[in-house]
Amino acid sequence: MADYTIQPGEWGVHGITLTAATVCTIAFPDDVNEIEVLSHDGTAPIYFTVDGTDPVVEGRGSRVIPAAISSAQVEPPTAGPTIVKLTSAGTPRISVMRTA
Repeated sequence: MADYTIQPGEWGVHGITLTAATVCTIAFPDDVNEIEVLSHDGTAPIYFTVDGTDPVVEGRGSRVIPAAISSAQVEPPTAGPTIVKLTSAGTPRISVMRTA
């Protein structure tokens, strides 16, 4: 079950504060070509996946945004609904959005 669902025609979800050591799931019911994960405050690294698998803090199968105000743009490798999952050891504020 998704924590947030971004419908076609919506850009994303903004200003989410992650809960430490908890996976947050963001679902796009449509096939999104590229997503962006943005760290608003850079308080902690953000680990994420775009293939529906659970991310792990410092996990080898997870992408990472360092503890800095920054972002990452990623093309999901799967067709169909796009599932973004995120976790952190801290409580950073983030946005997740489609880029086009």
